[in-house]
Amino acid sequence: MANFNTKRPMEEDSSDSSEEEEEENDSQDEEMGEDEQLGENDREIQVDFEGQSPIAEDFHGIKSLMHQLFLKAHINLSGLTELIIQQNYIGSILQQCVDNDEPDSDDEENSLDEVFGITSVINLTHHKDVECIKEVKKYLLEKTQKKLSGLFDDPSNQIGLLFNERFINIPPQVSVPLLENLCKEIDEAKKSGKPFDFTHFILISKLHESTRKDPESRKKKVKGGATILWVNAEEEPISEMGEILGEYSVRGESDAAVSGTWDEDDEQFDPKRRIVLITAKQLPEVLIKIKEFLE
Repeated sequence: MANFNTKRPMEEDSSDSSEEEEEENDSQDEEMGEDEQLGENDREIQVDFEGQSPIAEDFHGIKSLMHQLFLKAHINLSGLTELIIQQNYIGSILQQCVDNDEPDSDDEENSLDEVFGITSVINLTHHKDVECIKEVKKYLLEKTQKKLSGLFDDPSNQIGLLFNERFINIPPQVSVPLLENLCKEIDEAKKSGKPFDFTHFILISKLHESTRKDPESRKKKVKGGATILWVNAEEEPISEMGEILGEYSVRGESDAAVSGTWDEDDEQFDPKRRIVLITAKQLPEVLIKIKEFLE
């Protein structure tokens, strides 16, 4: 699959970072701005990533990424992870490229095996009788105040739940080849008669919304002056093109709301999830918009 050469901020311990640390780092990175130089204690390293088909050994890495999306939701994440691995002809995990010319230490070997991201889709309609999918659908119905009821009840619909998860400090540009590859795999699966002929896609996006309504702030404004920080920047144009069916705070489920020690004048953020619906026909245009947005 595709290889990506990108810069990744250096961490003291990237293999066991918490949701709190990831969200805090994300807000800080956003606030620095593209033109500001790295601070004295910040370093960047050049890392090559590659997309690979998920295998059984990736179970714990994928499950961890599912947890950072769903947090404390009553969903069997092990079952969800198993489904992703079982359909390994669809979707990719993101791993560090292997350099066979250099001897690896144990730490480097563990890093190479680490799952840095997952891009995939599960057919909620086809797997409707699987227990973890029942839990996912119940969760989506609750969070959208049953706006998805009609969509789920119509047997002519084939609804895919998109997964676009990765570590916080990996740049959004890696999403383009991963999503392009996913679209190709969906087309190939359809041609071979597999249940991937979707009519709709659902995406659960992670974002942070400022608790301060400040019209003079330099950041982008939505909803009457509130600042939005996207965990995965490429999901902003998806949200703009799609239909927003629900948005809710997860402050009580996570240990942080881009946490930290706040001064009185600091801008504070509430961690949220946004449920977006797009049609399958929109997907090619969504990819074009993502490329334009990231450029």
